[in-house]
Amino acid sequence: MLGVLIGIIVVAILIYVGIVLYQRYLLKQITDLQNKKSDLMDLPVASELDEVGNLNLAGSSLEEYQNVQDDYRNVKNNKFPEIDELAETGQQNVNDMKIFDARSDVSGIKDAVQVIQSESDRIQAALDQIKQESEDQQNEVKVLRHKYQDLRKTLLAKNMTYGPSIDMLNDSLERLENAFENFAKTVESGDHKKAEGQLQQLQTSTKGLEEQLEAIPELYIQLNEDFPGQLDEIKNGYTQLINHNYAFADDEIPNDIEDIGSKINENLDTLSNLRLDAVKGNNETIANRIDNLYDLMQTEIDARTDVDGGFQTIAEYIEHAEKQSHTLLIEIDRLGQSYVLNGNEDSQAHDLEAKLQDIRSEHDQDAEAITNQPVVYSEILQRMHEENDQLDDIESQQTAINESIQKLIEEEKDSRRTLHQFDLEIHEIKRHIENLNLPGIPASYMDYFFVVSDEIEKLSSNMNQVKIDMKQIDQQLGMIDKDMQSLAKKTTELTDNAALSEEIIQYTNRYRHSNETVDNASKRAQKLFDEDHDYAQSLSVISRALESVEPGMVDQLTESYQKQKSTQY
Repeated sequence: MLGVLIGIIVVAILIYVGIVLYQRYLLKQITDLQNKKSDLMDLPVASELDEVGNLNLAGSSLEEYQNVQDDYRNVKNNKFPEIDELAETGQQNVNDMKIFDARSDVSGIKDAVQVIQSESDRIQAALDQIKQESEDQQNEVKVLRHKYQDLRKTLLAKNMTYGPSIDMLNDSLERLENAFENFAKTVESGDHKKAEGQLQQLQTSTKGLEEQLEAIPELYIQLNEDFPGQLDEIKNGYTQLINHNYAFADDEIPNDIEDIGSKINENLDTLSNLRLDAVKGNNETIANRIDNLYDLMQTEIDARTDVDGGFQTIAEYIEHAEKQSHTLLIEIDRLGQSYVLNGNEDSQAHDLEAKLQDIRSEHDQDAEAITNQPVVYSEILQRMHEENDQLDDIESQQTAINESIQKLIEEEKDSRRTLHQFDLEIHEIKRHIENLNLPGIPASYMDYFFVVSDEIEKLSSNMNQVKIDMKQIDQQLGMIDKDMQSLAKKTTELTDNAALSEEIIQYTNRYRHSNETVDNASKRAQKLFDEDHDYAQSLSVISRALESVEPGMVDQLTESYQKQKSTQY
């Protein structure tokens, strides 16, 4: 029981000690917040208000100052006493052990101090802005006054560089100076908000005037010096070119010079009205037109140099092509007496001759024009290029035609050599057949032999004509070549069939007395050989008979024959 009592006493002591400590903590917070309030009261806001109030503000600036002043009075007369009242109540609640009420009072004091701090910062910032605006605008008055003095000096000292725009520039500067005086009065009156708007407009207008003063001299030099000087140079150059027999296609140069001069005067009027964007665009157009005139004249000057240097070369090229054409026509006529020309070479050569005559006529006309009258050299140069291209093409065609007709001679020689070879081959075949000493030659073979022989004789006859057709001869040679190959094959077959048939008949004689079938086959094969002259069928009959009594022997005899064969047939 005593232990419980002692525990209760200890807890009570601890609670009491805790309460006492928390009371001291709350009292310290109250004291610290009162000290912060005192610091806020010591801020120089009041003196700042008096200083700004002495600036003789007006208008919206004065209205803003008065609002700030009212805000400060509210803080001074209401917020500060509120903190004192809350601090006094809080201290009393701490002493009365009203801990929760005291804690609420401390929280209220903190909120009030924060509000005062925020309001003080805002008021101070507003006052700083008003002072800064006043100071900046006072400085801007000095800067602008000095700038306008410099602009006035520039216009007086360099008025010649601005040409017809000087009057409008002076008017613009005068309007700016008047607007500046209004701005200076507004600054002096203290209406800084109104002055800020005026200042922005002044700065924009002043910048525009400065940009005009910078841009105009170059534009005016172009219109007053560069362009007129270039037009005079073009006019003099044009006159000299005309005096030296130059001409221009659709010559509008004099009209262009006059029109560009008018555009220059019109653009000077535009410059006097300070429409600089339009002046810049017009100057670019004028510059391009002048450049085009320079280019036009330079083109003719360069063209004359090329014409003078190349005109005779083209003339020599034409003469060379004409000689080539004359030689080619003579050669075509000569070869045309011996050969049929299937490639229309004569017609093609005469067409080229006609084209050469047209080129010659055109070139002679240009030569006469250059000698007797002003000419457009660029047009002559263009024709020279075209003539050169045409001559290149004509020469290429002449070469192709000449090569084509010259090949006829070689083709004839080749054809005669081939014909001679065919003649030798068919005579060799004839001698080979005769040397076989056969009892007779199959009619089908002889018919084919005479067909090929007739073809060779016909080709020989065609080759011996006064005027030969090489295309037709080439076709005949191709046909004979195929027929000769076929005849050689038929000759080989005839030779092999006859030789093998005779050899196998002799070999089978050993079986005639012992084998009736072989004997009958041998008699039939011999009849086909001697009377019918059908050597292929004779070989077939006797081969079957031999195979029936001695298989494989036919192949052995055939192989042996082929090895011993001494001729190509």
